[in-house]
Amino acid sequence: MNRTTRPTRTATATFAVGLALAATTVLAGCTAGGSSPDASPAAHRKATSVEVTADPASVAAEHFAVLSRPFAASDALPDDDPGPEHMVPNSQRLVATVHGTKYWIAATDGGGVALISRNRGADSAENWSVSSGEEVAEASVVTSMLDDSGHQTALVSDGYTASGADAMHEVATNVWTADLSAD
Repeated sequence: MNRTTRPTRTATATFAVGLALAATTVLAGCTAGGSSPDASPAAHRKATSVEVTADPASVAAEHFAVLSRPFAASDALPDDDPGPEHMVPNSQRLVATVHGTKYWIAATDGGGVALISRNRGADSAENWSVSSGEEVAEASVVTSMLDDSGHQTALVSDGYTASGADAMHEVATNVWTADLSAD
């Protein structure tokens, strides 16, 4: 005796639902991204090259851990100071207050960084900012500022160490200074 196995109604219904879901998924994929069902086949082709732009703040944070911490109210710049021209908004982090001068580190467009210095007086010589280029090296002096009295303030990336008799010394996270007036 030859028996023929017939699918049950439950198996047939499950298969039909699965087939309907698969068809819906395929059709949804064709119209995703703003394409219309009437779009030409070229609109559905896979892109051959995609430019991925990294967030400048996250690029800078690779060498400046302080930029990875959440923004706090104490990180805000003074109301009358928008920061350097190419600063990523709200990327600045306050790293120190030394003798009334506050120092911030901020990310800039293109993955660079800036060191911002502000003192209490609006006309103070301590009010300045200096920015790096786009490339930030690991454990190095990224950018620095030399004032009229021969005092150097440098922004250094994480892991920086100084050596030698005239070496800079750490003032705060990523902020180092040296007195070059004797040279």
